[in-house]
Parts: sequence; C-alpha cells; structure tokens
Amino acid sequence: MKALNPLLRGFSQYFRIANANKQFKALAGWLRWRLRSIQLRLHRWLKQQGYKPPFKHINMRSWNSSKSPLASYAMPNQWFTELGLFNLETVIVGKVLTYEYK
Repeated sequence: MKALNPLLRGFSQYFRIANANKQFKALAGWLRWRLRSIQLRLHRWLKQQGYKPPFKHINMRSWNSSKSPLASYAMPNQWFTELGLFNLETVIVGKVLTYEYK
C-alpha cells in the first residue's frame, strides 16, 4: 500500500480534470480484483507451508478465482479501505483548481 497509494494519488490528480468518473470506478474495481488475486496467491503459498487457509474450494492458481463471491465476501471493498488503499471512486472529477497570482 505504501508504494501503490502515491501512484494512485498522482494518477488521480493528473486525470481528474477530465470527466472520467466511470473510468475511475472501473479502474478501482480492477485494482481491487487484482489485489484479491495477489492475496489468494499468498494463501496458496501459506497452504504449501502447512497452514490451512479459509479458501479451501478456490483454485489458487486461477486469476478468475479472485472474481469468486467467496473472495469478495472474505475481502470486501471496505477491507481495502481499512488497509489504507486510496479509493479512486472518491476522487472529485471534472474540476480545475484555480490559483490566484499576486
């Protein structure tokens, strides 16, 4: 999150002048999907180390497993917010900041 948040903030500040609300929402959804996939890969590694994960019926090799309702239930959007992930859906788009020069 420490490496990802500055990139997301910079990206959002650069592209927020465009009316890209739908694109920001789609990108935020894709990003959470990708992070769920990485988390599932971590659970597979822990399983190989001898730990018993809560996701017994998910194929840990498949990218599509992160689309599973079980994965979304175990890792809801609020969970990412609690971890401190910058949410692109909350960015106000379409407004240009104006500065006064003296």
